[in-house]
Amino acid sequence: MLSGHGTRLFYQPHPSVMVPPVELDSLREARLESRFFREALALAAFALLGLLAQPPALKVLGFGMAALGVLLAATCRSHGLVLVPRRGPEVRWALGLARRGSSRDTRLLATWASLAEALRVRGVAVTRETPPPRDSDGGPSA
Repeated sequence: MLSGHGTRLFYQPHPSVMVPPVELDSLREARLESRFFREALALAAFALLGLLAQPPALKVLGFGMAALGVLLAATCRSHGLVLVPRRGPEVRWALGLARRGSSRDTRLLATWASLAEALRVRGVAVTRETPPPRDSDGGPSA
């Protein structure tokens, strides 16, 4: 959960975990980093099982797992918030994984848009390190 109260930004990735808040007045820059789910490509190693296995069931399992990894990497995004203070190390908060275009992905991007506007008003530089989402026709969404 990401929330702002007064001049502080709070992040709680899990109900049992409390992350120290960040003072908004101490920020120099904030950015959303979105990238493809590259960790899923580790499942591509199962292609070796598909190549080397003798029983057809193991071949199907190996190639199926490899295909699943490629599919997940192509259809999912990992989002993270990077906060750069005027002094000290940057803070990275993993916001989570979402399938492109899903309601979770839309909520994450809408939350970022709201946060970015609030930070801009406070004079914090804001960037987004991913191209904007595209409509179903392939053009940029408005």
